[in-house]
Amino acid sequence: MHKIVGYFFIFIGMLLVFFALIGMYKAFADHQPVPQVVQLTDMNIRTQYGNMLVPMQNINQLANIGLFVLLMMFVLSAGAKVGTIGCNLLKNERIYEALSQLKNPTMEELKKL
Repeated sequence: MHKIVGYFFIFIGMLLVFFALIGMYKAFADHQPVPQVVQLTDMNIRTQYGNMLVPMQNINQLANIGLFVLLMMFVLSAGAKVGTIGCNLLKNERIYEALSQLKNPTMEELKKL
């Protein structure tokens, strides 16, 4: 039973990792736009020389790319953690099966496991 769950966790972890990597590849290599989360409007700054208009378009783009990278790194780390849980389940199942096959294990046989 743990084998099925372990392989399922590994599969889900790999899907999450590949989703994050493909999303990052599309955003940076294919130049597809990232989702627009932050929308800042242009600022008017009053100086001694008069009003200045500060465009925020580049800051919007930089903030959205930063948030996208942060989200993809979170998805990547979650996928790695889920995959690790699946590997640990499989490792524990393998040890349990090996111990169940031995009738009277000696210390040397246990060290081989």
